[in-house]
Amino acid sequence: LMKAHEEVRRAPDPVAAAEMALIRLAYAADLPGPEEALKALQSGESLGGPGGGSAPRGGGGGGASAALAQGMPAQSPLGAPAQLPSTPQSFEDVVALIDAKRDIGLKLDVERYMRPISFRPGAITFEPAAGAPANLAQRLVNRLKDWTGQPWLVAAEGGGGGETLMETERRERTEARKSVESEPFIQELLSAFPGAEIVDVRTFAADTSAAAAPPPPPEDDEDED
Repeated sequence: LMKAHEEVRRAPDPVAAAEMALIRLAYAADLPGPEEALKALQSGESLGGPGGGSAPRGGGGGGASAALAQGMPAQSPLGAPAQLPSTPQSFEDVVALIDAKRDIGLKLDVERYMRPISFRPGAITFEPAAGAPANLAQRLVNRLKDWTGQPWLVAAEGGGGGETLMETERRERTEARKSVESEPFIQELLSAFPGAEIVDVRTFAADTSAAAAPPPPPEDDEDED
């Protein structure tokens, strides 16, 4: 928390720095306490945490909390790697692999500062956004080599990149909000409640379980005869 306080104070985007701190706390909730860690080390047991076999302590819910803090559906971190290709086939696969390995600092830096220019398995070219860490490309190279067992080339160029993932998410959120605000029903609601404003737009999957279920059989009327 003390480190996060300093990061938020110095960061060009304090909100993003605070979100990153919350995500780190959510993942830390799965780690054992000092006494448990000491006992595990003395007995040679696994410390749990990312990739470990121990259950989360208390109500931390690290995986779910972090996913919700990011605005994404909660997933099981232990089940994610099995669904990923051995070698990422797209930039999105790279981000998914980082997320599955639970390297939160690298994931946020990739989402925030990398503007993809080109991608092929084993090679990524990107334009660094303003404020990008100088060692971002090397950190990504090292992680991808460790995780895939293959050499990777990650190169930064001066321009021509697309949006970062965070820029894309921010733009899509803005477009969704404008689309909702333009609907007549929403305009009537805002007119009916002066001073009200739309603070967030969320999309929920439709519940089709009721529609897919067969209708119940008709009940026999005992008094019909």
